[in-house]
Amino acid sequence: MTVLVEAKNIEVTSALRMHVERQAEKLKKIGNRITDIRVFLETVPKKNNDPHSNKVTFKVSVPGRDVVVIKQGVDMYEAIVEAARGAFRKVRKTTEKRTTKARKVDRDEVMMV
Repeated sequence: MTVLVEAKNIEVTSALRMHVERQAEKLKKIGNRITDIRVFLETVPKKNNDPHSNKVTFKVSVPGRDVVVIKQGVDMYEAIVEAARGAFRKVRKTTEKRTTKARKVDRDEVMMV
């Protein structure tokens, strides 16, 4: 799993990159075959206290479907944490849907026999 960090109107410092990678590591707990994670950080320099001044986009590549989560916040670190949590929930949900559908297909095949 590779983590790619891109930014617009902000410099990606080593501390920011490490924070993103630490949050992205939490997605490994799902045990899914995640190929890569792209994180796009964006800030609007004119707005300091606006809750929508920092925007974080997590794009998680999973076989069959890409999961995209966009979160906004006052603090960039908080927005990264919220986006990572949202991505974790969304990836888990898609994984559970796949397993449920696979079990239903297997059960239907057994009943037909």
